[in-house]
Amino acid sequence: MKEMKKIISSFILIASLTLAAQNNVNYDGIFLGTYIPNQIESIPTYAKRMLSNKLNQIITKNGIAQGGFDTRFIITPNITVISKDVLPTAPPKIALNLEVTLYVGDGIEGSLFTSESIMVKGVGTNENKAYMAAINQIKPKNQALQDLVTRSKERIIEYFNNNCNLVIKQADALASQNNYEGALALLSSVPEVSTCFNKIKTKLATYYDKAIEFDCKVKLSEASGIWAANQDINAANEAAALLATVEPTAPCFNQVKSLFSKISNRVKELSDRNWNYALKILDVEKSRIQAARDVGVAYGNNQQPNTYNIRGWY
Repeated sequence: MKEMKKIISSFILIASLTLAAQNNVNYDGIFLGTYIPNQIESIPTYAKRMLSNKLNQIITKNGIAQGGFDTRFIITPNITVISKDVLPTAPPKIALNLEVTLYVGDGIEGSLFTSESIMVKGVGTNENKAYMAAINQIKPKNQALQDLVTRSKERIIEYFNNNCNLVIKQADALASQNNYEGALALLSSVPEVSTCFNKIKTKLATYYDKAIEFDCKVKLSEASGIWAANQDINAANEAAALLATVEPTAPCFNQVKSLFSKISNRVKELSDRNWNYALKILDVEKSRIQAARDVGVAYGNNQQPNTYNIRGWY
């Protein structure tokens, strides 16, 4: 139940991020996660954060959606210090020459797809600032990095084209355990541009229907229990917070509306103040396929980080 609450609460955020990506790039449903390995922990903390942000920019500005913790395919860096010099300035400054190599591959199977190296330089009053200055020289629209992303897209699409039956089998196994959100997360990773997508569209819609039906029943039951136990303003707020996240297309939504109406009427008796709760409104612009993918992506982003296998990549 708590997991589903997290999914729904991040649903709008995920959808808005996806829409933003669609407005700026030729989004084709490919997800790529960023992974900063322990091998580069010697890099100062702030520089490491900047590196992570750069990886995200490389992904989103070159036609790939940024994936969450549950993403199978990753882009990961390795930094080699070519030279480090102390410049005789007042005050003295650190000059770094770095070779930054980016690797893209299947972080679950440990298969490296492609890699690209670029040289960057940075100068700063301390090592952290020198690293940050160097990393800032990584430009997402660098032609070599654009080519890296293009090659990565091709390999990811190829994976789903060749492993479609396996993906479907794994999703069906999750659904058989009533883990419809997990099934949606797996199916949502299939790019629209792959030949596999047409094979999984029906399952996406089916498992979405089952997921929102299950979610509706659970939340309706919990909200009913809260309201039956104590019909005061606190109970009203707690129950309404649950009901307000139920999808309007869920089979039990009429029961949700009935309970919500009872609570709302009671709140008016208890208080004249405005009540800041409302049920969700049907989004007629969004297809069931897109709604299913949004729930799947949100679920994946709420999972614990994967332990990736990048042995032998560098």
